[in-house]
Amino acid sequence: MHHHFIDHLAMGDSPVHRLDARAKLVALLAYTVVLISFDRYAVADLAPLAVLPLALLWFGRVPVGFALRRVVMLSPFILMLVLMSPIYDRAPHAVTFGSWQGTISGGWLTAADIAIKFALGVLVLTATMCTTRFALLLEAMRRLGMPQVVVLQLGFLYRYIFVLIDEAMRVRRARDFRGAALAPVGRRLAAVGGVIGTLFVRTLDRSQRVHLAMAARGYRGEPHSLRQLHFHRADAVFLLVVAAYLVACRWGYPTWF
Repeated sequence: MHHHFIDHLAMGDSPVHRLDARAKLVALLAYTVVLISFDRYAVADLAPLAVLPLALLWFGRVPVGFALRRVVMLSPFILMLVLMSPIYDRAPHAVTFGSWQGTISGGWLTAADIAIKFALGVLVLTATMCTTRFALLLEAMRRLGMPQVVVLQLGFLYRYIFVLIDEAMRVRRARDFRGAALAPVGRRLAAVGGVIGTLFVRTLDRSQRVHLAMAARGYRGEPHSLRQLHFHRADAVFLLVVAAYLVACRWGYPTWF
């Protein structure tokens, strides 16, 4: 499962793993702001922004293939925007790339802009998730002033969405063992409602058991982590390097489009 692999990678040891979670979170937010600040027609100007995600993946020892598969898995969420852009924006746009000059529909530039920004955003987020334990990310969010209720909701979502997935897989296996996989398509579709109902009932039952277990262990709504955050000189250097890099990408790179 992908989520188990992410947790396994996050427990590794590398220069990126050893950085403070707050430094990585601030760098992620700053990178995202700079990424979305580019004009939709400035496609070529996005090229230098690929350096930071790839560097984090490389120094964090995260397989690039795994990160690219995450981009492909999440691409259906923006696929419609990419496909519809050339239809709704047909105005010609002058393009200059080195010595080559031409005209292209603005919709194609917009589609490329959306796809590239999405891919880079997913890559840098994957690099951060795969090099930082989620408990430390939650603690960093809390230290940086994010509302407590948001931190708690993210923590519960990350922890128990996998419980729900495992429960759904057990329901699916039980259905397949009863011969549902060999049934006609119509009967399999008719059984979907029963599977969803069974999953809902099991989810309610599991949530009650989880609540009782957390209450028995003294949980009172405050997140706790055995590992403490420590901001070192390397974290300050990392933030300075990222800041200089983002400034150079945003204002020091020549505009081609």
